[in-house]
Amino acid sequence: MQGSKNAVLPMMAAAVLSEEPCVIENCPDITDVHAMAEVIQETGAGAVLEGHRLILSGRDVHSGQIEGKKAGEIRASVLLLGALLARTGQACMDYPGGCSIGSRPVNYHLQAFRQMGAEVSEEENCIRCVSRDRLHGASIKLPFPSVGATENILLAAVRADGTTWIQNAAREPEIVEFCGFLKKMGAGIEGEGTSHIVIQGRKKLRGITWKLGTDRIAFLTYAMMVAGCGGDCFFSLGETHPSKEVSILAKLGCELNFEKQGVRVLQKGRPKSIANICTGPYPGFPTDGQSLIMAVLTKSSGISMIEEGVFDNRFRMIHQLHKMGANIDYVSNHACITGVTKLHGADVSADDLRSGAGLLIAGAMADGETIVTKEHFIQRGYEDVVEKMRQISLQASYGAT
Repeated sequence: MQGSKNAVLPMMAAAVLSEEPCVIENCPDITDVHAMAEVIQETGAGAVLEGHRLILSGRDVHSGQIEGKKAGEIRASVLLLGALLARTGQACMDYPGGCSIGSRPVNYHLQAFRQMGAEVSEEENCIRCVSRDRLHGASIKLPFPSVGATENILLAAVRADGTTWIQNAAREPEIVEFCGFLKKMGAGIEGEGTSHIVIQGRKKLRGITWKLGTDRIAFLTYAMMVAGCGGDCFFSLGETHPSKEVSILAKLGCELNFEKQGVRVLQKGRPKSIANICTGPYPGFPTDGQSLIMAVLTKSSGISMIEEGVFDNRFRMIHQLHKMGANIDYVSNHACITGVTKLHGADVSADDLRSGAGLLIAGAMADGETIVTKEHFIQRGYEDVVEKMRQISLQASYGAT
């Protein structure tokens, strides 16, 4: 399985914190990584992907000014604000872009920087942050356990003066892995994986080599194809143990057999309906998985309910599923899915990364041909997705390992 997209992007931002090179192995070859590399290069840092080996160098970082348009195309570019503030004392860039899945303001990030001593201004087209002196530690309580805000505070705090406390921090596995990466660089961090993280600032961080863990959402995507279509497939996960994702597969009726390096997913017949699913911050069901399971539930054996508890515009895929014969009613952030016996192929369009993946699942489940356009959204987070689907199809049909 490919390396974690949501873990590697903050690690790329962290590379500007050290004058020594960092190497990330098992890096996914996806467009978000390439876009983030271009943004990082504007600071003077080096970023080169050789196969699945990403080589980063912060030695020649000379600027906190990012003027290119790439920053406006990728959400993770906002993480360079914290890293550049800590390294150069200033950061200025366009507002970050990415998928249109609802409101994702950066006010939590900016307020935290202010608490750490930075001057922050939001101009018409850009965000400008300046620290006259070295950033200082602060006690920061997030109103919501935002993954991006937690990562940005970590990036700023690991080279700040003194101690920073993050209360109501995000607890996702990607945060834990990111903290492991920073700690190997020499950062002083305690409490990762809990809602209270403590960071002791350091004057310098060192370069490291890090092997990236498996992308749990990519695993969930391909496992959902098996859940929706039926079959038998083994997924190699290495040391990653996506327990929350595995538990939802069991609710769909999948038989799960755990082996040393992964898990075998077996589905016979139609997937089961699930009475209630509510997305939320970890350890809740991930919002990134909502489109994936919705696609599977369209052919379930009953009625399912989904509540989207994170983003306000993540049901856009429903109109595309209607084209394929799905029976879904929704009001605001609540959707009711009544399973049908068949979906039919159609021309559909991805609206964002995960809805695109959901449509691939629906297309695999449907009779006839499905054409998914705006595939660039899917390529943001999935490496060679068509070939992976072919491999899964062969395994699911013949039970190969």
